[in-house]
Amino acid sequence: MQHDDEETAAFLAAVQEGIADADAGRTVPYSAVREWLLSWGTEHEKPAPHCK
Repeated sequence: MQHDDEETAAFLAAVQEGIADADAGRTVPYSAVREWLLSWGTEHEKPAPHCK
């Protein structure tokens, strides 16, 4: 059961980090993420978008 506790703690820490990033304005527009995902597996795959 300890493994589950560690996984849960890591998940909760990642969620908190994501919330802090969003609160600080460190986000990536949906349109940029969508464009990137749609390019996966194509000849013209785009690099991952980054927050600005």
